Amino acid sequence: MSGWWRRRAERAARADGTGGPAPSGPPGEGAEDGPAAADGLREPRWQPPGATVTVTEVTEGRPEQEIARVRVQPVEVAEWRANAAIEKLGADHPETLILLREYARVLAHTPGGGDRAVELYEYVAGTQRARLGARHEETLRTDAELADLLHHLGRVQQAESLWQANFRARAKTLGRDHPDTLHSADGLAAALESLSRSAEAEPLLRDTLDRRTRLLGADHPEVLSAVNRHAAALINSGRHRAAERSLRSLVPRLEQRYGRDHERTVAARSNLAAALVRLGRHAEAEPQLRAVAASWESLAGPNADDTLSARNNLAAVLHGMARYQEAVPLLRDILARRIALHGDGHPVTVSSRENLANVLIDAGLHAEAAGLLTRCAADYSRIHGPGHPRVQVVREQLDWLRENPR
Repeated sequence: MSGWWRRRAERAARADGTGGPAPSGPPGEGAEDGPAAADGLREPRWQPPGATVTVTEVTEGRPEQEIARVRVQPVEVAEWRANAAIEKLGADHPETLILLREYARVLAHTPGGGDRAVELYEYVAGTQRARLGARHEETLRTDAELADLLHHLGRVQQAESLWQANFRARAKTLGRDHPDTLHSADGLAAALESLSRSAEAEPLLRDTLDRRTRLLGADHPEVLSAVNRHAAALINSGRHRAAERSLRSLVPRLEQRYGRDHERTVAARSNLAAALVRLGRHAEAEPQLRAVAASWESLAGPNADDTLSARNNLAAVLHGMARYQEAVPLLRDILARRIALHGDGHPVTVSSRENLANVLIDAGLHAEAAGLLTRCAADYSRIHGPGHPRVQVVREQLDWLRENPR
């Protein structure tokens, strides 16, 4: 994208409250990857346990015979256990509250269960606060799980406020070096990052990194995770050279420990590419992004969203180097795969369509770009509303194209 369009896109991002591109993809238009996971690296998502109910027939004089097995969903198992505790011990008993918290945790991992999980967490936290005290270990654990869920649901201001209180309480009761306190610091930093307050998150993450290094050693997995998380904060804080130095050291250590295609290695390499692009060193970032895209294809397949996002970020770097003949076919393929995967009107498909149009503008293919952007304007109006900044940017692009036909 030309400098003029890039500035327009960046202003729209700020107006939208996104605070600019995420740390694990290259900056400017077209970067799709989000920041690394809350611990700095992608981890397997927790899977709540289910159960199997076996129905048997008992006949006098005959051995017991199995008739059927019924699979019970995890949320039903958690609900049964919580209800049984309520009936036996009462709703306010400490053991019941722990089971209700487990039920809330399962709901939080169940599609559509987030709001109900928040209600349960709030009940458990309030009751524990009244019965056990605000700084009791179980109360603080419930608050931490609730804060994490609120962040996941997009209620980041609430999450940040709860993490602040949780971090202070754990630091005072458990000590600054306790694993639970460090976990709260991570959660608070993640919320601050999401609120575009990286200047506050970075020193917090640097402190937790120093503490983990002292306690666990430089090569411990938690320390390696913390290095990547801190580097992402450095990128968001504009300290790109410091981030590059850290990541240059981290990537080979992760490769040696986990392998080139491990998700930990890929996350750090993505951040390294982001730092290089923001330093204007696109040619150095290109091989890093090609490696990221190849790793995701190996890990998840050619049509996975992570793979397509990595290839999109590669296309953004090719675009930045004015290599339109390579970027355009790459983006055409991404758009086709997104349509097949999500449908024509899905937000990520619309974003891919806009990315292709932006490169076509700089490639001089204005008529095709105008057709794509017309579709984007309609889709963004439907998704975000007609007054949304992204709609305004696309309409201004269309006006410019009408004034500059080719």
